Amino acid sequence: MAIAPNADQEGGPRGAIMNVAMHLFGKQGFTGTSMRDIANAVGLLPGSLYAHIQSKEALLLSIVSDGIGRFLAAVGPLAAGSGTPAERLRKMIVAHVEVVADNPERSQVVFHQWRFLGEGNLPVAVDRRRQYESLFITVVEQGVSSGEMRSDIDLRIEVRTILGALNWTPEWFSPNGKLGAGEVGEHMANTLLRGILA
Repeated sequence: MAIAPNADQEGGPRGAIMNVAMHLFGKQGFTGTSMRDIANAVGLLPGSLYAHIQSKEALLLSIVSDGIGRFLAAVGPLAAGSGTPAERLRKMIVAHVEVVADNPERSQVVFHQWRFLGEGNLPVAVDRRRQYESLFITVVEQGVSSGEMRSDIDLRIEVRTILGALNWTPEWFSPNGKLGAGEVGEHMANTLLRGILA
């Protein structure tokens, strides 16, 4: 199944359908959203949707794949960049929050609705999520090896704790809040790093 381009930038009816689906999946959940809901929100007959998309699941796969791709693109270069492991991990945490802040609704779908993909598409999302997790594992491993981070930590538990906290930010982050995404990211980095630094 082909992965759709960036849902935010895609134009025409398909772009409208993608954005409406993103909103409804975030608000009502994937299983709570019908093709009729999407069609009504876009102003099309339900049958007309299929001229632009393959299925409801294809929409979810496109949103999830595009969304994870954004996190990989923002965080991957930082993981492999310059600086100590702790400095890079801090930048990665901030970058993650900044991607969330760019579109919290999309991030909600990416983090909480991917499980509803069918068995044919679920491995695509799982593989992309593992790629992302491995960026954090590698940097923490480097921190442990250099002595900058504690050697008595369980790498996977610590990384999943960090990602678990980050992945819930779309539930409470407000683009109109007192603090910007970078500031929120710095606050989170201060808290999350404290538990693993030597």
